[in-house]
Amino acid sequence: MDNIEKDDINKITESDKSLSYKQATPKTMKYIFGVFMVCIYLGMGYLMMVNFFQWDENFTWARYSLGALFILYGFWRGYRQFKRKY
Repeated sequence: MDNIEKDDINKITESDKSLSYKQATPKTMKYIFGVFMVCIYLGMGYLMMVNFFQWDENFTWARYSLGALFILYGFWRGYRQFKRKY
């Protein structure tokens, strides 16, 4: 009878460990992914502003508009990431 109770206790503690590990991983991955995406948006905005993609001069207005939009959204996403409102 003692063996059954000890086995049950061991199973419960092992499942608690795995649950806490599974709960911590998505938070960490969400944070890393958020920082990565902030870098992507800011970088894409910069690349649009400096005409990295060699757009025609007819689309200069679109290039600057999209570059500004990417940069603004990157700052907004970074702000949300920093304030943990994400």
